[in-house]
Amino acid sequence: MPWMSRAGTRWICGESSSLLRSCGFLFFLATGILLVVLVFTTARFTSRQGLRDLAGEGNARLELYVSYLQGILEKYEGLPELLATNKRLVGFMKQPGGRERIEALNRYLAVINDISDAADTYLMDREGLTIAASNWDAERPFIGRNFSYRPYFKQAMRGQLGRYFALGTTSNRRGYYFAYPVRSNGEILGAVVVKINIDKVEHNWGHRDETFLVTDPDGVIFLSTNPAWRFQTLHPLSPEVKARIEQSRRYPNSRLTPVPVLATKPTDAGTLLTLLESGRKKEYLQQSQTMPQAGWQVHILSDTKHVRLLVRRTLIGTAAAFILVVLLVLMYRQQRLRLLEQRRHEEESRSMLEQVNVDLERRVDERTSALRAANSQLRLEIDDRRRAEEKLRHARKELIHTAKLAAIGQMATGINHELNQPLAAIRAYGANGRELLIKGRIEEAIANFDRIAELTERMAEIGSQL
Repeated sequence: MPWMSRAGTRWICGESSSLLRSCGFLFFLATGILLVVLVFTTARFTSRQGLRDLAGEGNARLELYVSYLQGILEKYEGLPELLATNKRLVGFMKQPGGRERIEALNRYLAVINDISDAADTYLMDREGLTIAASNWDAERPFIGRNFSYRPYFKQAMRGQLGRYFALGTTSNRRGYYFAYPVRSNGEILGAVVVKINIDKVEHNWGHRDETFLVTDPDGVIFLSTNPAWRFQTLHPLSPEVKARIEQSRRYPNSRLTPVPVLATKPTDAGTLLTLLESGRKKEYLQQSQTMPQAGWQVHILSDTKHVRLLVRRTLIGTAAAFILVVLLVLMYRQQRLRLLEQRRHEEESRSMLEQVNVDLERRVDERTSALRAANSQLRLEIDDRRRAEEKLRHARKELIHTAKLAAIGQMATGINHELNQPLAAIRAYGANGRELLIKGRIEEAIANFDRIAELTERMAEIGSQL
């Protein structure tokens, strides 16, 4: 847009043509530097804020996941101790008995296993040999197998609650084991073990956008909503650690190779991991929380693609807004230059406009004088009409007053006639009543007085009509 370029350079350098070229370069250079600084600052701030928001959501989900895992473990934690006090199991450990008793105990453990929804429940003697199991009728039962090498059995033999996660050497299925010693009179006779299936944990949480990992103290991933990462490690294992894991047969037939981490970057929101997945780089925000009782480390890996998308959109919006502001400023400057050009033309036409205004004012004055004369004549006519209306109102008032006086006279004559008759009768009845009283004719006198009362009531009615 050449006109905007010229407007910007003229704004800075004025109208000198010798400086337009160099100042134009400086103007666009300064604008470009300012744009780069603005974009970099915006990207840095947006990325940090986006990672903080992502970390807040991740922490909330991580708390839920840890609570979910703890709830599953706590559900079965007390079951082995409860079974260790079962009289039937203790009696069998004291006197194992024959084949029928073993089969009955197997069925009993199977019922307990079904009710508790555990994976397996089995009984071991003090040598680590499984003597009864809920999976007695399975293709590969635990009966007759020795698990004395398992840490959970060793812990139980020390009189403690054994807990351990491992891949089953018989079933080849992952599980968490709880073991508790079976005692009689303080003597440890063996251990009862409950194995729980944790596959449903991954199933229940596998549909989420985030990836959940659970690692053991050695950093081996034994739970993951990403199946490709199971039995891999977050960091390379030393030969000593590998030998110890192989000796305990914790993860048999597992290579325990590290997850392909290309780069790590600590931030205040968590650790940014760049991984290689299916030949492509992928960035995650890693957050972790420890489950000390189980000895686990729970991790959540949140894909940062939404943060990157937010940063990209913000950068595009910021750059567009900056460019728009620059364009608006240049357009404003160009508009001002156009206004200056217009002023010169306005000065030339001003004299013509003044002459037109003079003619117009003269015509207005003439029209105003005519209107004033018409207004004066109209005022005179209005005054004459007002005086005529005033005389008419005065005559109407006098006529009404005369009519009122005549009506009052007629009314007074009628009232006088109406009242004179009762008054004459009252005088006659009064005089007559007096004579009757003198003569002692009381009843006739009272009758006269009653008539007087009636006449007064009639007079009162006549008076109320006024």
